[in-house]
Amino acid sequence: MNVPPLLHRTRRHFFQDCGIGVGKIALASLLAKESFADSGKPGFMRFPVKAKRVIYLFMAGAPSQLELFDSKPKLKEIEGKPIPPSVIKGQRYAFIQPDAAVLGPRFPFARHGQSGAEFSDRLPYLSKIAD
Repeated sequence: MNVPPLLHRTRRHFFQDCGIGVGKIALASLLAKESFADSGKPGFMRFPVKAKRVIYLFMAGAPSQLELFDSKPKLKEIEGKPIPPSVIKGQRYAFIQPDAAVLGPRFPFARHGQSGAEFSDRLPYLSKIAD
């Protein structure tokens, strides 16, 4: 997998991304009706506590939903070929090189159950109970 360097990002991209983030924060503060932060009163709980313990799981590295549930037959047809001009439409993208090839799905899809739902072969148990 070739990861393009971040040198292709311009100041314009940086400020555009920052502006969106600041805008979201401002909108959230304007629309907030009530704060759920600590009230400052010792022993004050907004809701009765039911949980005695919490298990926090952070699981990185799972395949994306595009590789598990979203079959793209056209993408499989054009895999390895250059990106069609109709997709790029004359635009210049920072992370897409002019000679880039299309990457198709990594795992095969099949229809399962009475509904014919398409699942990747990476979900064998889910495909058995599709309906």
